Amino acid sequence: MFILNFSFFILNSITMSNNSTERLFFALWPDDNVRQAINELSQPVLSDMSGKIVPPENWHITLAFLGEIDRQVKQCVQQVATTVQASRFSLSLDKLDYWAKPRILWLGASETPEALQGLVATLSSGLQDCGYRPDTRPFQAHFTLMRKAARTKTLPPVTPLAWAVEDFCLVRSILDFKGARYEVIERWAFGA
Repeated sequence: MFILNFSFFILNSITMSNNSTERLFFALWPDDNVRQAINELSQPVLSDMSGKIVPPENWHITLAFLGEIDRQVKQCVQQVATTVQASRFSLSLDKLDYWAKPRILWLGASETPEALQGLVATLSSGLQDCGYRPDTRPFQAHFTLMRKAARTKTLPPVTPLAWAVEDFCLVRSILDFKGARYEVIERWAFGA
C-alpha cells in the first residue's frame, strides 16, 4: 500500500511540475507523405542496425531547442515567431550519416538552403530577447532516425528526397515512461 501511495505522489509531482513549465522547441514538421518517403528510404538501413529507432511520428528538424520554459517565456517566444519573415523553400534530404559521440543515425541535407539558414538565424536572434541562448555548433538540418545506434558498416548513399517546406512549428515534448512524445501546438506559415 505504501508503494502505491508513493508512486501516486511521484506521478502527481511530475504532473504538477509540468503544469508550471513546458519543454518546447521550434521545428520543421514533415507531413505524412514526407514521413512515408523517409520511412521507405531509411527502412533498409534501420532494419540492418541495432539501436533505439525513433518513431516516424516523432521525426522533425529542430530549429531551436528552448527546454523547460514557463508561461511568460512561452508567450515571448510565440510573439517572436509571429515576427519571423521567411519564404517557402525546398530541402533536399540527401545525406544519411552517423554521429559517433551521441550515437545518432540521421537523415538530413548536405547543403542548407539560404532560406533555412536565414530562418534559423532570425529565430535564434529574436529568441535571445526571451532569454534563449543559441547553440554554438553550426546548424545541421537533420531528422534523428535512431538513438544509441551501433554502426557496423558504411552507410549507403541515398536517393535525394525533396521536401517543400511551407511552415515551422512550436512543439511540446512530453516525457513519460515510454519515452518522448511530441505535440505541435502552433504553426507559422511562410510567405510565397
